[in-house]
Amino acid sequence: MIKRNEDNPRYRINHERKVFVYKNLHKNCWSIKQDGLVKAHAEDLSMWDCSFRVNQKGREKVLNEKRKNVHAGVIGYLDVKTRTLDYRNPLSREYKLAMYNPYKYKSFVRVEDDSKPVIWSYATRLSTAKTAGEKDKVYFVPSEEPHNQIKQ
Repeated sequence: MIKRNEDNPRYRINHERKVFVYKNLHKNCWSIKQDGLVKAHAEDLSMWDCSFRVNQKGREKVLNEKRKNVHAGVIGYLDVKTRTLDYRNPLSREYKLAMYNPYKYKSFVRVEDDSKPVIWSYATRLSTAKTAGEKDKVYFVPSEEPHNQIKQ
């Protein structure tokens, strides 16, 4: 994790509070925001108690302008011990992959079944693509169905 302005107490991450994490297209990493400030950047990170959020007004702006903006991300607690999700173990079937495309979906969805929205997960792992042609990965642990219902 690359922390910003470590000497300034305003930029220290309070691990007892939730953060908002979104894909930074300019730096090709994940930006970690808390209290309205981007406090760090990371190529890989784990989180727990996660809500997958899409700001619908921001999405509409993308659709109208055909230009990307920050309007979607994951809200949750940083897992500083990175134990909650063993995404590297191919034998672990606990995790699934999520994706979001503002031109196709109103919310994050499962990669293997895009009819299933992803709203909440107890554990999430965000990983930046390492090579050209590879996609970023958003791993999550599926929750009980009531947690993943879109509220009308």
